[in-house]
Amino acid sequence: NQTSDFVAANPFLHLSLPLSVREQISTNHPYGITQIYENLCKKLYDSHRAEHTMLECLAQILWDAQQSGKMPEEQFYLARLKEI
Repeated sequence: NQTSDFVAANPFLHLSLPLSVREQISTNHPYGITQIYENLCKKLYDSHRAEHTMLECLAQILWDAQQSGKMPEEQFYLARLKEI
């Protein structure tokens, strides 16, 4: 898929996404993401799977932003995560 190609083509992005997700969780920025993470951990029964799911969503949001030439939208990102 296009998002996977986007991440694979950029090794720095591939390496930074897990760090970005962990930073978001630890700082609760964007606001509410820590609760979303905790909910995903319960739903998926695994913190690693929760982080990976969040990472995939973040990659999609970044790819969409790159394609549109706009900044990533935090509220859209949070809404997408809540839908999982």
